Amino acid sequence: MKTNFFSAKFIFSCLFVVAISLLSAFAIYFFIVPAAFAPMGLEGIATMLFETFDGKVNLGLINIVLNLPLLVLALFKLDKKYVIYVVIFNVFNSLFLSLLEIVNAPQYQIVDESGRIISAVFAGVMLGARAGYMYKLGGSTGGIEIIANVVQKKYPFLNCERIVSLICLVLMGLSYFVYKDVTSILLSIIELFIYEKAASFILRDSREAIEAKIVTKNPDELRDDIVNVLGHSATIVDSKGMYSGEGNAIVFVIISRRQIAQFVKIIKKYPNTFIYYTEVQGVFGKFRANKNEPIELRRG
Repeated sequence: MKTNFFSAKFIFSCLFVVAISLLSAFAIYFFIVPAAFAPMGLEGIATMLFETFDGKVNLGLINIVLNLPLLVLALFKLDKKYVIYVVIFNVFNSLFLSLLEIVNAPQYQIVDESGRIISAVFAGVMLGARAGYMYKLGGSTGGIEIIANVVQKKYPFLNCERIVSLICLVLMGLSYFVYKDVTSILLSIIELFIYEKAASFILRDSREAIEAKIVTKNPDELRDDIVNVLGHSATIVDSKGMYSGEGNAIVFVIISRRQIAQFVKIIKKYPNTFIYYTEVQGVFGKFRANKNEPIELRRG
């Protein structure tokens, strides 16, 4: 499906990317720079160069120079929508980093090692949220991710995430020679761990439910209860017991978590029924039966 680059939705998404880039710049400038450790990706290289130059070269300038060749690569190799998001993010991320440094904005004051840990945790949360929202929009933060996307496009079955993680770990190891401090490596690992958790939380769909699989000899009666009492539909599949060789039906149903007790009470009415259920996330499509009108079931 083609993207309408002049639609209100796309323009709003671009403005949202600008806001994300501000969050990113704030996390790097306010937490990472004073705590003296390297975040993951090209931003880690940028902060290490900033430290090497003793802050005499603008961090935003370093960041955009490092990303520029990869942005050009993305322009020729990747989807236009993706490229637009990545370009907007990197331009404004670098711009905000430059402005924060130029105006000498206040930074988090590091008093002791606990302050550095706090910086790593909050930076991980903010940068992870940044990445999660960019992925949701269909973009990314650029840098090493561009390389991963280009490689993934050519070799779809290659595990690029593992390659990216390996590169990040190598950069963390190299940061020792810049900061001369093993603690800096440990802070980078903490930041990466929190980063991945925060990104996963943002990407995780908020619609949670319970998936149940029911093996029963009473599918019609059970169907009445599921539809009319619980207000959900279900899928019935014929099956055969491996041990007994007898015919059964397997009912697949998704219910709300609040309905577990009610669901178990229904199942107890059928003594020859076996069930198990698990929590699921990311429920899409038609989840409920019509909750406002009674449903007339068709049999046979």
